[in-house]
Amino acid sequence: MASLFLLHVVSLVLLLSKTPMLSASPTSLSLPSVLKPGSSLSVENKDDFLISPNGLFTAGFYSVGENAYCFSVWFTKPLADESHTIVWMANRDVPVNGKRSKLSLLKTGNLVLRDAAQPLPIWTTNIIDSKEPAQLVMNDTGNLYLINKENQVIWQSFGSPTDTLLPLQQLTKDTPLVSSRSLTNYSSGFYKLYFDNDNVIRLVYNGPRVSGVYWPNPMITAWASGRSTFASRRTASLDLNGHFVSSDSLIFNTSDSENQAVRRLTADVDGNFRAYSLDETRGIWKVTWQAIADTCRVHGICGENSTCSIGPNHGRKCSCIPNHTMINQTDWSYGCRPKFNKTLCGNGEDEFLHFLHFDFFGYEARFVPNVTLDECKKVCLGICNCKGFHFNYETNGVFSCYTKFRLLNGFRTVDSNGSMYLKVPKSIRLSSNNKNFVHGDSLVCSEKLPTIRIDRAYEKNPKNESVKSLMIFTYVFGALEAICFIYFFYRTRNPLRTTQGYIQAATGFQRFSYAELKKATNDFSKEIGRGGGGIVYKGEFSNNRVAAVKLLKEFSNHQGEGELLAEISTLGRLNHMNFNSVYLRQL
Repeated sequence: MASLFLLHVVSLVLLLSKTPMLSASPTSLSLPSVLKPGSSLSVENKDDFLISPNGLFTAGFYSVGENAYCFSVWFTKPLADESHTIVWMANRDVPVNGKRSKLSLLKTGNLVLRDAAQPLPIWTTNIIDSKEPAQLVMNDTGNLYLINKENQVIWQSFGSPTDTLLPLQQLTKDTPLVSSRSLTNYSSGFYKLYFDNDNVIRLVYNGPRVSGVYWPNPMITAWASGRSTFASRRTASLDLNGHFVSSDSLIFNTSDSENQAVRRLTADVDGNFRAYSLDETRGIWKVTWQAIADTCRVHGICGENSTCSIGPNHGRKCSCIPNHTMINQTDWSYGCRPKFNKTLCGNGEDEFLHFLHFDFFGYEARFVPNVTLDECKKVCLGICNCKGFHFNYETNGVFSCYTKFRLLNGFRTVDSNGSMYLKVPKSIRLSSNNKNFVHGDSLVCSEKLPTIRIDRAYEKNPKNESVKSLMIFTYVFGALEAICFIYFFYRTRNPLRTTQGYIQAATGFQRFSYAELKKATNDFSKEIGRGGGGIVYKGEFSNNRVAAVKLLKEFSNHQGEGELLAEISTLGRLNHMNFNSVYLRQL
């Protein structure tokens, strides 16, 4: 019994030795800037990272929320506020768990990111499996790349940017930049910098409900914007000295060009495209160039039924139009909703509120040139989905009417030659100079949103579960064997219980030894019956007496033995001419 228990203990140790363990830090096995084939970086080991030889860039797991991590590349040195500037992310839209997640470099040359030991990877480089191993290298330019034995780069982070271009990194038709959702939410946002089909670099707003290009100005041609649509290829890059050159003739120098500085180009969360230089003394990034000077011209920044304005005191600011309220108090991109119910179309219950120097770009239901104000009102009242119109002065005393079926991209500017007329029910009484146009719902624009959390269910690994079940069974079975061993040891060494049967049935019985009973029953071979308490054998003694010998089963509580003793004690006291003597031997 003890040997069996020991066997189970040994088997348990073997099972534990085969349980998958978290990988060790590769830094002890290779250079800090290189990850070798078969190695991995663990999210749980804070020392698992790659660092460029010049120390400028670090690659590893970066915390993006509550128990949420993305494998990223960032500037090693923190800013004045102790934050780090991220320049690339592998899994920006699918963060991994802070337990048991790791990035592994397979011996086939593939780089695989797994989330908490789930069977399917979250992200992979999708390299065709090869017999030639590759190394993962973090270089001085911020490029993370895989290189094989022939010194061929088979994958690089520069080929799949997120929202940032580093010096010498190329923007191509296949590598657009997509902004982050906010300053604290690094998932894909609504703004994209890309090469359009006409070979021109553009900024586009891809919102949840609408989309539209806003840079360069879509109201003028590419030629008028100084761009060229003729190019043999679509490429653009920033050099180390701050010179930007694009195949569409977009060329600029940063304000600190020719100076040696740490630089980056970023599609920002507010929809602008900017160049930055690091002020290492103050620990901040300085803007050295930007695509759009008037940031209120960025589409989608304030959402539907709201306007954007810029002031010397508050900077850029979003406000709901009159009798509207914010949909999401933390995010202006959701816009505003009306506080009133719409009237029936054409019932004559609508009127117009006049707002000077306001306009909403795009989404015209109808354009009517050379009209009067009254004619423009009639046009809008005749269109059920018309929400208002822009009445604009053109030239030579001529006005044009732009009816709107959606109030998006609103902005206020003194340069406007027209006014906005908002269609509302007559029951709403507001004057044209009503101050509620920037009333209490207006908030200073903020790109900060609550940090993200992983909202994802994790499937249990069947292989791990089977191992756990086997381990639990081994523990329980071993414990039961130990209990049985202790009980057997205690029972076989208690003389009181081994003689108790003789004491209870000592009166009226003749005792036989086990050897005598074994000989009489011919080694218990002549079975004549059986019951719940044991088997009955035929026995013949040396004096020719024939007897029935009952061999009891073992019971943990001696219930069968007690019942038999009670029966034969009664029979032992009976006297009858047809009843022979009773003999007893406890085995």
